[in-house]
Amino acid sequence: MATERRPGPGPRARTWLGWAAAAAGVAVVAFFVGRAGSELGIVAPTPSPTPAPLSISFGTALNAVSGQAIQATNRFRAGDEFAYSVRLPAAPGVSKILVEIVRLEGSTQTVAQRPSNQGIVATSRVIAFRVQAAVLLKAWGPGNYSMRMYLPGAKTPFATGSFTLVETPVPS
Repeated sequence: MATERRPGPGPRARTWLGWAAAAAGVAVVAFFVGRAGSELGIVAPTPSPTPAPLSISFGTALNAVSGQAIQATNRFRAGDEFAYSVRLPAAPGVSKILVEIVRLEGSTQTVAQRPSNQGIVATSRVIAFRVQAAVLLKAWGPGNYSMRMYLPGAKTPFATGSFTLVETPVPS
């Protein structure tokens, strides 16, 4: 008895060839779908990066001419004047900003002052303020803090900076 022999690959080889053809088909479709927009000159949208916040400068006084913080420091004791400023690339065009203070303790952050209104000059490129450090020590206590400034309605701060309030030892 003679068996009839078919030319071509066996059943196992046909299965593998079928999978290879399917994978090649998926690759070809993916290539053309991915290239379709580029052939038409359509560029995939890229998320616009959020600019890094500006740095808040701290010092023990404000310059009478520029309005910026001078005598730079970020450590304040009860007898010091606490001054801060930030120079903007353009006038903000608003008459108030929000200032938030966060207490930093290791990896824990606690809000010491919720975002609070601070009046500013809408046409000035410098935002500045000063207060006695003793007032801040009484309100928040000694420790490390972060200041964040927001434009009204914004979710991210436009300026940030860190400072430390130090308790002055009382002679016994």
